[in-house]
Amino acid sequence: MRLDLSGGEERRAPQPIKRYGLAEEVLPQLLALKIDPDRPILAVDADEVLLHFARHLQRFMAGEGYRLDLSEYRLDGAISRLSDGAILSKSEGWALISLFFARETRTQEIVEGAAETLAALAEDPSLRAQVLILTNVPQSARAARVANLAGHGLGFPLVANVGGKGRALRYLWDHSAAPVAFVDDSALQLGSAATRAPGVARVHFVADPDLRRVAGRVEHAEHAMESWPAGERLLRRLLTG
Repeated sequence: MRLDLSGGEERRAPQPIKRYGLAEEVLPQLLALKIDPDRPILAVDADEVLLHFARHLQRFMAGEGYRLDLSEYRLDGAISRLSDGAILSKSEGWALISLFFARETRTQEIVEGAAETLAALAEDPSLRAQVLILTNVPQSARAARVANLAGHGLGFPLVANVGGKGRALRYLWDHSAAPVAFVDDSALQLGSAATRAPGVARVHFVADPDLRRVAGRVEHAEHAMESWPAGERLLRRLLTG
């Protein structure tokens, strides 16, 4: 049985592991982290935050005979067959997306300024941010994602999460005495963070400018960035506390 932490609780001390309700695939990855409680933590999503995702997925879909409609910020119901225009069911769409991760994770392109900004935050002796990549990449593609990111100069610890990220963020929050910030493109994930780890600073960022306009303002985001270089000052402020 999983016992959940109430989002209203503001504890700042490690709780019994079972209270976090973490997926069995995620818990060992968090336990393996070497968290320094006196250094701020920056948890960052990968797809459409550190790595270009939508435009890469769009090209992949076209090559497989499908069209990805990016007029709305969602994947369900957005994939159709080029041959007859039929919209794929949710299960058919996610099967294609799983195929994308299996084939293309190793080749995704980095978002401009991401590596430089994160290196500056991690290496600044006055800040020494602990950068962590918190991504919902399938477990089967985890190694490919680690290799891809490392090749782009993003060799930070990576947690391949399952489901809402709020549980993992709550674990990080409770195991740190310093500020914790979270950057993601997903309204659902920012909402998960707001519910389960309200003390974590929430930043909305979508790398593709056209998609950023489609996404609009996200209710549970406290802050927003338009690029990594432009967001560095904001992240420094949040991590300084």
